[in-house]
Amino acid sequence: MPDPAAQPEPASEPGSAPGSVNEPGASSGALGDAAPETGPDPSPADLEEDSITTAAPATGLRLVPDLAPDPLPASADDGPSAAPAQPESTDEIFVPERPRRELLTLDKPEPPKQPGTGRDEMMPRIDSEDLDIAGSPRADLRAAGLAVPKMHQLVRRGDTAMWAFGVRASEALRWWLDIRQAAEQTGWMPVLLGAPAEWRDNGEAIVHEGDDELARADEIDAAELLHEKGAEAGEPARGVPILPRRGDTDFATPQHEGLLGLVATDAGWKIPAMFPWKGSTNWELYGAEHAAVLRSWNRRFEAELVAMTYDVVELYVPRPPAPEEAIAVASEAYAYCPDLLDSGVPTLEDLAEHMIRSKAWYFRWS
Repeated sequence: MPDPAAQPEPASEPGSAPGSVNEPGASSGALGDAAPETGPDPSPADLEEDSITTAAPATGLRLVPDLAPDPLPASADDGPSAAPAQPESTDEIFVPERPRRELLTLDKPEPPKQPGTGRDEMMPRIDSEDLDIAGSPRADLRAAGLAVPKMHQLVRRGDTAMWAFGVRASEALRWWLDIRQAAEQTGWMPVLLGAPAEWRDNGEAIVHEGDDELARADEIDAAELLHEKGAEAGEPARGVPILPRRGDTDFATPQHEGLLGLVATDAGWKIPAMFPWKGSTNWELYGAEHAAVLRSWNRRFEAELVAMTYDVVELYVPRPPAPEEAIAVASEAYAYCPDLLDSGVPTLEDLAEHMIRSKAWYFRWS
């Protein structure tokens, strides 16, 4: 879902897919594009140290290789001044495939381009048992071939804990993908959490006190809930879509450095109920309600929880609604988060147009 607070840019020509962070020649805004970093070029040893150790993907899951082909060498007939062929560019981050377990695919993120010191401010990836803390996911991830930094326990509710480590904007989606692909082997699900400051004191600014929200989610009918909330929200504005058409998969949360959390669960949609999320209490939705809605969308569109911050939820939706059901699903999204239309999306038709074209659904409760 596009950030409602962002002002859309007019499309440069029909058929293009403009976005608030995409400009000609630029890569996806989800990867923190900006001016190049300053500082000396890294040595080969530095590059090797800063690389990500990836696992052999879980059954049915794989990383998509670089989509840009290597430049072809110039032939003798081309003459000495012939330039090498330029690699083709791609506008998409995710390349969905079938069947279900081959949907989570991601092109390699580009290097950070934000001005800075030219060095990694995050903890280096040192794969050592000496850094393990009892109960942390590091040993399980290492067994799956993923070397992650030392992490700390961020939130605990009873016997359930959320662990976290810091990620750079340029690598946030790649970390999420690698850990998500190995989740069936490790038992740990990832979620991007935004700024560390918002999760202080056992996440008291984000997690509310409550009973067993996960058990209560089993008692909630998502369709009935959204019908009631839609009636409460009132009739949305209707009309011909006027926003530029988008087909991107940009996410807002990984455009900045932040935390990546890990939770021991078999489904990401359970996380808002396991740690009762209160980012939408102004709309009287609590952890159980979010879990019920996200479970419904996961079953129908294979939606995956990517981010859960102070007041934002972002989903990756590999199988968006068909055009004939777009208005009905947009009505669900409006009932779930009416702030979308109250804060910048002009009509329900605009929302529907985006939901059938974009695989990144964005919700923010203001």
